Amino acid sequence: MIERFKNNPLLQPNPNSIWMNKNVFNCGVIIDDDGLYKMLFRAAWTEDQSMSDCGLALSIEGTKWYVLDKPVLKCGMNDHCTRGIEDPRIVKWIDGWKYIFTTACSPAGCRVGIWRTKNFFEYEWIGIPFNQEDKNASIFPEPIGAWAYLLHRKAPHIWISRTKDLTLRSGWQDSQILVEKDEFYRSPNTENLPAKIGIAGPPVKTPKGWLVIIHAIHDQGENMFNRVYSLGFMVLNLNNPVKVEYIYPSPILWPTEKYEIIGAVPVVCFSNAVVDPGGDSLYIYWGGADTVICGGRLMKKDLPMCY
Repeated sequence: MIERFKNNPLLQPNPNSIWMNKNVFNCGVIIDDDGLYKMLFRAAWTEDQSMSDCGLALSIEGTKWYVLDKPVLKCGMNDHCTRGIEDPRIVKWIDGWKYIFTTACSPAGCRVGIWRTKNFFEYEWIGIPFNQEDKNASIFPEPIGAWAYLLHRKAPHIWISRTKDLTLRSGWQDSQILVEKDEFYRSPNTENLPAKIGIAGPPVKTPKGWLVIIHAIHDQGENMFNRVYSLGFMVLNLNNPVKVEYIYPSPILWPTEKYEIIGAVPVVCFSNAVVDPGGDSLYIYWGGADTVICGGRLMKKDLPMCY
């Protein structure tokens, strides 16, 4: 269902760079107030991907990117991310700031780490909503009623939490499983149910509901290199996002291209970003094999449950 851009991969490792010479993948993307596409991407600069920074890339049309030569979010900026800042998701919030939801890694484990920025060069640390193993998080781009809602993944399911603190600094409560892994599609290769699921990019408001792209992980063998990461989607109720209206019964993107099959972690399509340029399609961005960044179009006409 997702049509890949013809110039994929959009970003690749740069052998002449100190910090992005290994793996460049898993990006958040937003169309900013100035009309430019802004991308924050994960760059792992150790052989085992154990240390990651986030770089910044800019684009006019969303398919050709200019990469700045230094990272903008660096491993070790605080005690929560001494072992990396991973997998950013970007949301413009009601206060005009862009909030970045990352996986903050330290010896204590991986937590959801929240930052905010106005210009993508200076960042303020907001904090961690839950002091527990947690990742794959994003808020909805606007309050629903008096609440800010957060989607996140405490393995192996997708959870939802909320707060009335619209600064997003405190008060997260009412945490519950939103959707369980076994509610999503089986592997087209093995008929296995997912081992884990999580959100991809932030929720997108549509006329009929909140569109949430998800990733699913299917075991194809006995180790992580036999796991397949693919993309699907669900639709949540506009006024009550705890209510799941629809789950698509099959993947909309399955790793089939060489740049998705061969790399640091083979057979992976992992997305952090979906944007609406305002035309007849949505743009989806994903990491291929934990090594490169790819993109494609999802046509709105193929989403009658949303448009």
